Amino acid sequence: MLKIFTLVMMLSSVLFGNVGIVKKMTGKVQVKRAKELISLRSGSFLKNGDVLLTKAKSSVGLVFDDGTRISFGENAIFIINKFKVEPNAKESDVDLKLEKGKASFSSGKVGKIAPESVKFRIPQGVIGIRGTKFVVEVK
Repeated sequence: MLKIFTLVMMLSSVLFGNVGIVKKMTGKVQVKRAKELISLRSGSFLKNGDVLLTKAKSSVGLVFDDGTRISFGENAIFIINKFKVEPNAKESDVDLKLEKGKASFSSGKVGKIAPESVKFRIPQGVIGIRGTKFVVEVK
């Protein structure tokens, strides 16, 4: 099942520029894309440049192309600056930012093939990925 999901995500990425998907969510979660504010639902696709916003009593779980998983709680602001993972070419460039809120991160293939290419930014620094999982809170 995971192989089928990964194949669908890779195809979606190539054809439509999608980098991830909303796997599950509760409450109200929106994405600011270009100058538009869009309400998300389970199954919504994510793109580079998206800014995700969770409201009070809301949470969201995301899955990216390579299997990376990120979850956020309420009142979070998360930016997908860039998510590019190409396991076959061994090329990766991941640049994510948590402006506010709590996040749980679990790396996918990028954690095995190129952990040094992952930047997870927070307002007061950058978290370097050398393992596969972490939790962070920005107030």
